[in-house]
Amino acid sequence: MKEVSTKHSQKSLPRLERLLVDTDVKATIVPYLRAVGFRVLLATKVDVDVRQDVAVIRWAKQHNRIVVTHDKYKDRKTKIKVCQEIYEHGGHAIQIGGDGNQHPLTSLAKILLYRKDWLKFFQDNDGMVLVHQTGMKKFPRVYLIRQIQAQFDHDLIPPIVPKVTRKTRERKPKPTSPSQPPLISD
Repeated sequence: MKEVSTKHSQKSLPRLERLLVDTDVKATIVPYLRAVGFRVLLATKVDVDVRQDVAVIRWAKQHNRIVVTHDKYKDRKTKIKVCQEIYEHGGHAIQIGGDGNQHPLTSLAKILLYRKDWLKFFQDNDGMVLVHQTGMKKFPRVYLIRQIQAQFDHDLIPPIVPKVTRKTRERKPKPTSPSQPPLISD
């Protein structure tokens, strides 16, 4: 009787990009990323202050890694610092759209689905991409400086349109028709 070998030759997967997974992404995604060939480090396992998003991005840039994050940078100061860091010094970040508590396979699918697109974008640009359920948005360096300017413009210019309520709508004078001349009072 022939002996069946339990050993089998398995062709190894190609080595994919070097990623740095931020603390806001579930660490359970790491084995999945590694299983498909990404070379992954967790931000908590490297010598970087994980409380500082700019430090994480800078470390990733220095070590030729792409940051994988769920951060939306809704905090104004953080958004300005992150955009400024990438604009001035470069770097790459993949923002995974959706809730930070989503299943790791959902996050993995978003990264893999648009991999060719973000790879092409990162070959020619520093910046960020947002991968989400229905597509991918690209944010090159030039866009990031506009984000900073928009933040400052928003802070400097107060809104000039008053809030419209039912009462203000009722008090609005009806516009005159073009055939009637406007009433002029002294």
